[in-house]
Amino acid sequence: MPSRLLVAMMAATQLSLGMLWPQWAGAQPSTTGSIAVGGSAHVKGPVTVQGTLSVDGSVYAEGPITAAWFSSPGRGYPPPPARRLLKVFHGPLTVHGTMVVHGDLHVDGPLTVTGPLEAGGGIDAGGPMVERQAR
Repeated sequence: MPSRLLVAMMAATQLSLGMLWPQWAGAQPSTTGSIAVGGSAHVKGPVTVQGTLSVDGSVYAEGPITAAWFSSPGRGYPPPPARRLLKVFHGPLTVHGTMVVHGDLHVDGPLTVTGPLEAGGGIDAGGPMVERQAR
């Protein structure tokens, strides 16, 4: 009898964890080291990158973009390769270091880069774009 109770409890636990899994499986840390993304990135919440953020795509923010300087295909960089990957963060994005983008990056909020921001695609913002150092 105790073994049946144990089996029933284990089954109930696995079922409840299976129901909760989608809610926390995609969660991202708010502070991380360097990140390399082979495709696009979409930022919806606060993320701080202590190092380099490398994304194969363009950059888009629904808020201001601040960087040490901007670089895009019109400034001597080739167009990005076609990729279909997506990276999602939840919040404004802050990168302490260099940010290199070779695909698409979407930020639903401010984007701040303490070092250079290099994009293989276009750079667009729903707010002001501030370049602290002209190249």
